Amino acid sequence: MATMNSNVASTSAGTTSIKLGARKEALAQLAKHKQRTLHSLVLEAVDNYVAQEQARLEYEAQAVRSYESFQATGLHITLDELETWAKNLGTTNSPELPVCHK
Repeated sequence: MATMNSNVASTSAGTTSIKLGARKEALAQLAKHKQRTLHSLVLEAVDNYVAQEQARLEYEAQAVRSYESFQATGLHITLDELETWAKNLGTTNSPELPVCHK
């Protein structure tokens, strides 16, 4: 029975072949240096890519939702309000986030 790395999410078992070309030698050298398998490096790279792309898609979806909310309500904060708030973050008198207004 095959064991699965706990950091790897899988929806189905199976094998996918990837032609790495010249990348294979570079990966093999990295794997040897890190005392890991080439397979584990490729899985980590794929997992990182998937997580990064999922985060980007969620960020974009949130931006669309924010814009749609602004279109529907007109509520916003100005750039000046945001900059004033941001400049004071981490100071002894950190301000509250500006309240949205029309």
